[in-house]
Amino acid sequence: MVECGLVQAIYCSGFDRNDDFMVKKESLKQYILVLFLLSGTAFSQSTDTLKVVTYNLLNFPGSSPNRVDTLEVIMQHLKPDILTVCELTSSAGATDILEDALNVDGTTSYEMAYYVDSPGSQNELYYNSEKLVLVEQNEIATVLRDINEYVLYHKADDLETTGDTVFFYVYVCHLKAGTGFEAQRDSETNSLKTYLAGRPQAENIIVSGDFNFYGSDTEPAWNTMLNGSGVALKDPILSPGHWNSNPGYAPIHTQSTRTTSFGGGATGGMDDRFDIIFVSPDLMNYKNDARYITGTYRAIGQDALHFNSTLIDPPTNTSQPWNVITALYHMSDHLPVYMEIEVRKEAASMDELNQQQACDYYYDQENKMLRLKSVVSSPSVYFLYSLSGEKVMEFESDQEQLNLSHLESGTYILSKEGTETLKLVVD
Repeated sequence: MVECGLVQAIYCSGFDRNDDFMVKKESLKQYILVLFLLSGTAFSQSTDTLKVVTYNLLNFPGSSPNRVDTLEVIMQHLKPDILTVCELTSSAGATDILEDALNVDGTTSYEMAYYVDSPGSQNELYYNSEKLVLVEQNEIATVLRDINEYVLYHKADDLETTGDTVFFYVYVCHLKAGTGFEAQRDSETNSLKTYLAGRPQAENIIVSGDFNFYGSDTEPAWNTMLNGSGVALKDPILSPGHWNSNPGYAPIHTQSTRTTSFGGGATGGMDDRFDIIFVSPDLMNYKNDARYITGTYRAIGQDALHFNSTLIDPPTNTSQPWNVITALYHMSDHLPVYMEIEVRKEAASMDELNQQQACDYYYDQENKMLRLKSVVSSPSVYFLYSLSGEKVMEFESDQEQLNLSHLESGTYILSKEGTETLKLVVD
């Protein structure tokens, strides 16, 4: 590994390495993976499972804030570690979800991202703070609604000693609804993919939400999502097709749960695949210490027996407990989509980079100062977090130096808004 000179430890993700080093690194990863696969017991003991859920909440709270009790039934059954939602209508509603649907019955581990008000209904992220820490969030403007970005890292078992962990880049979308708006949905997905093209360090990408796609054959946005600029994305269940009103795709339809109108929801019964979770290729092959667990992706409450009918019509839906089925029917016209991710509990050591390849700053260990390397033409905002997720400092990159002597020894996350995330070890 490259020595860091005055830098005790600043690790930066997303920078180019020489080809020889990358070949060795990938070979080592494959060797470690083979060892894990040859030992099922060791593998299971060395991994954690993250439950991921995305859910369109139907203009929550709207005129029915008491629906939070209905949502509680669903959330306490699923117990997600990452929950992304769309169609929020107020910050109060977002907080109600945290306090009355997630952190209930003695649970206190759920936290939420900062609620960002923007045109139309809002998106939000909730996460299990016993497993994850949120270190960054951003908004991607589109012609309709913002797409929200959230950067999380996993609390690996050896995080305190190694400072190494696994990052997840989570995006929440709610694209324009309705037939005749295919070009607008494509424009919105292009905004996302263009943004991702400027985020080369992004790994373990999860893109979730309500895409309002009627079929991969009629939606140019489908190809944009999978093959457009920036990182390629994958449909974990590999199910292209024309899903709208097609009984052949009944097992993956997510809308609508009802055939009569109440609470503002759409009618028509189960006949559309609007709600989807896409992932980056590294989540399909364990390249960055996490992978989608094959066979776990599903629409919660979908039994494939209620095409064009309601969720509670005969025959009895036994895919989930009946109280959950009825809660899904009353909560929203959409079903939540669920999948699981396996992540290494002990992360592999990340590469040390020379300070000249790193960021605007370097760490002067002797004087415990974070010093600016050179003149910064376009100041950016930096955030310094403890491993528990607490923000301990915020500053702009045109400051020449910062005294870190007041910080306790340990590993910190240094996040540069909108560009990269770094790790800093203070002795």
